[in-house]
Amino acid sequence: MKLKYSFTVMNMGDEFAAVPVGDDAAKFRGMLKLNKESADILEFLKEDTDSAKIHEYLKGKYPDSTDDEISQTLEKFLNTLSSEGLLIG
Repeated sequence: MKLKYSFTVMNMGDEFAAVPVGDDAAKFRGMLKLNKESADILEFLKEDTDSAKIHEYLKGKYPDSTDDEISQTLEKFLNTLSSEGLLIG
């Protein structure tokens, strides 16, 4: 799976935003408001990947989080992206 559109992620202090770039700016109008974890996941989705690889990455980046917490965060965000039509595969 990967993102349907090309986004760049901007750090705005405690919040992050993803905005479409290039030709995709005309196809997807708007931006995504993200927290740190979802910004990390979105960066990973710029390339074709699977949820197991993202989970392992998050596990290493957030060692104080449990596997269940990581799985729930990942599943919720991927479901949101999918329901909005932002994922391919």
